[in-house]
Amino acid sequence: MTKKCMVAGCIIIKDGKMLMLKHKKIGVWLPPGGHMEENEFPYETAMRETFEETGLEVELLGKDNVPYNDESAHTVIEPFAMVYENVPYKTQPMHIHFDMVYIARIKGGEISGNNESEGIKWFSKSDIERLDTLPNVKAISIRALEAYNEL
Repeated sequence: MTKKCMVAGCIIIKDGKMLMLKHKKIGVWLPPGGHMEENEFPYETAMRETFEETGLEVELLGKDNVPYNDESAHTVIEPFAMVYENVPYKTQPMHIHFDMVYIARIKGGEISGNNESEGIKWFSKSDIERLDTLPNVKAISIRALEAYNEL
């Protein structure tokens, strides 16, 4: 049976560039993100994984198309993109991610690496167009850079 995972991450944008990590298990540049933990909402996963992988605290940007807030319910910022993808790990069997991708800006912290990545770097749109990454990551990243000023 194919393993299916819920994941979330952030496209962090600053000064027209996007922060990405060189993922050790996959071998390509990706935005920070990872698997949801038990009792965690996707937006919480995106912010937690981003902090763990980059050292940065972020604010999620986006639309709340039906603003509503009372004692029992409220709406939240929608992911910028949701993607169903086959993940080609080098050392594990292929599995499927249902990925919720948010756009974010830095609130605090200092950039630091972690043991899951081989590097961390800012990329412009033209850098991403030439980047060694997955086609869906490239397409979503370019569109996020284009959409950032609209948020």
